Parts: sequence; C-alpha cells; structure tokens
Amino acid sequence: MKQIGFVLTLSVFSFWAGMNTLVLLRQRELASLDQFRAGFTHFLGSNFLREQWMSIYKKNKKIGYVGYRFEKVFALERVEIHSTMESKVKIDLLGIEQWIELDGNLLADKEMRPISLRLDVSMQNEPFATLLGRRERGKLAVTLKTGGQSVQLPSFPLEELHLGNALVPTIPIAGFQVGDSYKVSCFDPLTWGPEMITVTVTAKETRDIDGLPLDVYRLESTFRGVKNKSWVTDAGELILQELGPPFEDVVLRRDEARDAKRINKK
Repeated sequence: MKQIGFVLTLSVFSFWAGMNTLVLLRQRELASLDQFRAGFTHFLGSNFLREQWMSIYKKNKKIGYVGYRFEKVFALERVEIHSTMESKVKIDLLGIEQWIELDGNLLADKEMRPISLRLDVSMQNEPFATLLGRRERGKLAVTLKTGGQSVQLPSFPLEELHLGNALVPTIPIAGFQVGDSYKVSCFDPLTWGPEMITVTVTAKETRDIDGLPLDVYRLESTFRGVKNKSWVTDAGELILQELGPPFEDVVLRRDEARDAKRINKK
C-alpha cells in the first residue's frame, strides 16, 4: 500500500509538471553557442530583465495562471541568470477538482547552465512535493522529496536549462525569421528523460491583440506527437498559445501579473 501511494504521488507530480516544469534546452540548429547567447541577450533586452504572465483558460473559463521572470545579475566576479516560476491551476484529479500550485527558482551561470534549482508543489494549499537540484561533479544532481520520502533522480547534464512551459516549450530567444527551425532536447517529467521538440517559425502576421493590431510570429511546435501553435513578438514576448489534442480546449493568453492571479476571473 505504501508503494502504491508513492507511485500515485509521482504520477500526480508528473501530470502537473507536464503543464509547468523544467525545460532542458539544447539549441541544435543555431550555428554556435555564441549565437544562442546573443539571442537570449536580445530576449532579456537592455534592462537585463524579462517578466511574462499568462492566464490559462479551458473552454473559455479561467482555470489558472503561469508567470516567469528572467534576470541577468552581476554577482561578485561572475554573471548569473536568475529565473523564477509561479503558477496555479485547477485540475481534475480522480474526479475531484483541486488547485495545484508551483513555485520554482533556478540559478544558472552566464551560459544558462544550472547551478541550483528548487521547485515546490502544493495541492489545496498543502505542501505536496519538492524537487531540489545542485551542481555536482559536472552534472546537476536532482532529488525529489514527497510524502516523507526522498528519491534520487537521474542527474541532468550541464546544458542550457530554464523554468518554462513544457507542454508547449518556449525558447527564450528573440529576433525570429520566418523559416527558422529549431530542434530542442527537453527534459520530460512524464518519462523522466529527454524528448525532442521541433519548433518552426511558419509565418509573420498581424493579429488583433487587446483591440490593437500587433505584428507577431506564428510558431508551430511538435512535442510527443502533438502539434501546438504559439504567437510571439519579435522581442520574444509570448502573446497566445493554442494547444493541440488532447488539450485543444486549453488556451494561454498574455496578461498582467495582477490580473493573471485573479483566479476567479472569467
């Protein structure tokens, strides 16, 4: 019985992490790592800070939000990338609707290779699980703590890592060109291993956003055989995401932090 309960705990954690989790990025199509860094610097902008909030809707009813923040910090004699993730979403778990919350913190070096991370998961305002990571012997050692037990997970290689949306992975770079194609290696918590994602910039178009026309790029992503669409500005700001089956009734829309956190918003 104890073992069954632990497996159920891991399953619930994995389901949530499928919506909001760690995304392990390796840019395959860029000519060099320097080019990737340039794209990330463009994404951060001149203030070295980017913040993004999205409201999550299912069948036009708000079921939660997700927000993240990237910041380049000059700490002592090194440059660090600080990123945080905050999210809350209502899911149907065994026929019962429950609120799941996620808070994550990631510290990375200037190459975006992780130094440390922490992810805290709560269910109905009660602590549920914590994922801890630390750089050790050239890798990122990861431990999952839940239900009074600790499980040592396989170590991650020290590659580019960020806290993001794993269901429709978003590459933190800017300056898109139509026809750009990226193949991304993503850490998938459902299999506890890497999954390849293909992201293609298919078009540049004008969409009506908040009553105003806005030039955006349409990105099509294929992940686990599911095709999703995202609309992103030239500066890398995510505006809208439409998920493919079996989540075709779920949409994420850009929002202000204060409004996104109003979870009873229709």
